[in-house]
Amino acid sequence: MKFSLKNSLARNFGWMLAGQGLGYGLRILYFIVIARLLGVLHYGIVVGAFALVNIAAQYGRLGMSTVLLRYVSADHRRFAAYWGNLLVVTFTTGGLLIVVMRVLAPRVLDPASASIVVFMAVGSCLCEQLTIGATQAFQSLERMEATAALNQMTSMLRTITAICMLVTLHHASAAQWAIASMLASAVGTAIALIAVTVRLGWPQFKPRLLLRSAGEGFEYAFASSTTNVYDDIDKTMLSHYGMDEANGIYGMAYRIIEMATVPIASIQLATEPRLFRLAASGPAEPILLGRRLLKYGLMISAAAAVCLFVFAPLIPLLAGKGFTEGISALRWLCLIPLFRSVHKLTGSVLTSIGLQRYRTLTQLAVACLNFVLNLWLIPRYGWLGAAWASLATDGSLGIMNWTLLQRTCRKLSSAETNFGGLAGIVRSDRETMTTTPNGSPAYGNVSRAENPVRRSPIISNPLVSIVIPYYKHPDFIAEAVLSAKRQTYANTEIIVVDDGSPEPVEPRLRHIGGLQIWRTENRGVSAARNFGCRKSSGEHLIFLDSDDVLAPGAVEAHLKVLLSTEAALSFGAIRLVDENGVQVRPPHSCRPREDYFKTLLESNPIGCPGAAMIRRKAFLQVGMFDESLRICEDYDLYLRIARQMPVGQCSSWVVDYRRHRTNISQAKERMFAVTMTVLDRIETTLTKNELKRLRHARRRWKHEFLRQATPAYRIWGLYYSFRAMLTVPVRFYFTQEH
Repeated sequence: MKFSLKNSLARNFGWMLAGQGLGYGLRILYFIVIARLLGVLHYGIVVGAFALVNIAAQYGRLGMSTVLLRYVSADHRRFAAYWGNLLVVTFTTGGLLIVVMRVLAPRVLDPASASIVVFMAVGSCLCEQLTIGATQAFQSLERMEATAALNQMTSMLRTITAICMLVTLHHASAAQWAIASMLASAVGTAIALIAVTVRLGWPQFKPRLLLRSAGEGFEYAFASSTTNVYDDIDKTMLSHYGMDEANGIYGMAYRIIEMATVPIASIQLATEPRLFRLAASGPAEPILLGRRLLKYGLMISAAAAVCLFVFAPLIPLLAGKGFTEGISALRWLCLIPLFRSVHKLTGSVLTSIGLQRYRTLTQLAVACLNFVLNLWLIPRYGWLGAAWASLATDGSLGIMNWTLLQRTCRKLSSAETNFGGLAGIVRSDRETMTTTPNGSPAYGNVSRAENPVRRSPIISNPLVSIVIPYYKHPDFIAEAVLSAKRQTYANTEIIVVDDGSPEPVEPRLRHIGGLQIWRTENRGVSAARNFGCRKSSGEHLIFLDSDDVLAPGAVEAHLKVLLSTEAALSFGAIRLVDENGVQVRPPHSCRPREDYFKTLLESNPIGCPGAAMIRRKAFLQVGMFDESLRICEDYDLYLRIARQMPVGQCSSWVVDYRRHRTNISQAKERMFAVTMTVLDRIETTLTKNELKRLRHARRRWKHEFLRQATPAYRIWGLYYSFRAMLTVPVRFYFTQEH
């Protein structure tokens, strides 16, 4: 497995480096040609216009290409929908940005740069963003040869265009080049879109998916734009102050710096799909991979910095005597590749493990720092002030991202110490052999034909106890038990507690082995679950109702949350099915919250006991199920746990909740009365602010259980829906797949 992983990653890196290397050569040729074609003054005019456009260009895709990369890398079947949404967003927002640039440019840039902004905006905000989207479409499917080719296509077309203009015109104005560059970008975009359609398939537009992923995409776009802000605000400000020649010198040196970061960009592009895929199993593996890659990145970028310093005198020989000051500019900037190797690679790891919000905050912070420094330094020192600001910015970002990653590592180490390790994969096919209450063997082992599911357990291999209380559900109990046995995680024990049912459960389960079956007098579901817990040995508990069905990967999904966090309880997505097991509603869970106790006051996002896994010591600490409650006992337990301990959530489908005529949840008035009793009990423990929320919660539960067909009821429903939306942090609202 390790050998295969290294070969695959090396192959992807090879393709990306080949593509980036080709681009490196093209860019050297391009900048030599464009410098000689335009001269230092007109080159500075182009740099100023491009810098302003590039700040906004990342919003042309609204981050949807990164969303595509994240989700399609994990599941290739999603490609058509994410690709279609990417196209719709890019055409729409790209057009709007062109209009915005047209209005904004005269107020920000000098007149010469402002006059060519529209042409630059069409090329960068629309055409180039579509080409980048196509590149990441191939990248998500690990078609790195196509990714490498498309990555450099626009540069190649622009280089060919520049050479043709140099041969025919010898010298061109900034406006002539802006128009030619726009046309070259448009040709590249057409080729990229055709390539995606022919090789990957037609797009599909999914509005609901677009709405769900829009927030996450905007986070990525915002993060990218903050990077571009501190990359391009200095050139925009040089143009604003009319320093076009200084902009040409500084812009040329900065472009060479960007070329020197090509190997780092290749590593980053090659590793992103793998990081996202590894992150599905927890943060440990992406962090380890990122640390290994960073060592190589630092060595490569250090060598690049030395080369930049030594070979800086070649600039005027290649670009022309007007760029002589570029030698000093390049030597001042030569440390930037070293800083970027740190913040780019650590940033990719942070994004893959779900810490994009923190990465965005660090980028926003350094963007503000860069703006302040440039505002102070550029009027006094020109391009030299811009260089100093860039060094301070990239260095600060590297330190911040590295600190965040180290902090995450310390948290993981703490979780490993407290709860037995991080999630991983080992092999174990051991079945749990138990006995019936009379001590006789429990019907023998299940054959492989009965249990063909591939096992994928967890490194620390904790025992998980699945407790199934039974009372009057003879048609469903066998399916519930078999779903518990067919888990992808092997180390489980299954305990069925017959709560004095008129029809004993044992005859129904004779064909299934490897169980504990206990029969008690009828004392209610809470007592049956507590009895099952006392007879169990597992470190973690699942209480599955006898009419529900566990998803095959439920135990594994919960363990990944509990073994990588400090959560006392994990819950996942519920699928609603009918009496025959036919889907009524696809898997659904609430969106993540910061404080689940406040959420649980007003609703029950966990839904049913089978959707949750609880740490045994947490379950015992809060006093187990309240045996005086015959309904809403699970809601009462979740409130007590969330009051004292953190709660975790996984987006995986974990259980089928079966809707049928005998569901206790159909007794709405009775459930409302018991819910009010549960809230009354917890009221004395609440703070002043929580008491205000409790008053609202009582009205919310009344609206939920005692439904009416009146306009006023519907209006209140809209209010409660809107209020629930406000309790979801912005970074979570659009990030969860349902």
